[in-house]
Amino acid sequence: MRITEIQTAVIEANYDWTIVKVLTDAGLSGWGEAFFAPGLTAVIREFNEFLPGEDPRDVDRLCRLMRTALGATGTAGMGYHAISGVEAALWDIVGKSTNLPVYQFLGGKYRDRVRIYADCHAGKGLASLSSVLVPRTPSW
Repeated sequence: MRITEIQTAVIEANYDWTIVKVLTDAGLSGWGEAFFAPGLTAVIREFNEFLPGEDPRDVDRLCRLMRTALGATGTAGMGYHAISGVEAALWDIVGKSTNLPVYQFLGGKYRDRVRIYADCHAGKGLASLSSVLVPRTPSW
């Protein structure tokens, strides 16, 4: 299985949320999310220069490649937001390709139940959620 492309879309709300989609030649795709940062989609698209052709299941090595590509930009900020979105999408592919929950690869099950949490962007209410959930500037 090989990565064929990395795509992004921005969901506009109180903050812009960047959605990352990693596609593979096996027909699997993984989804990730990265927090707002102007120019974030451009950074993620730059990863298309070297990630296609790589095995998406080799998550640690691909994260090292992305960190190296960032060069002297430091160990925080926009570059690491970009990496986190792609990394989440890679783990999604790992889970789908093995038919196992991703937590199995991240140290195992910690508890049987978790409380649900939803961020409605400053409490605008449920009526506003439909507009938040539709990407307004997709690139795919």
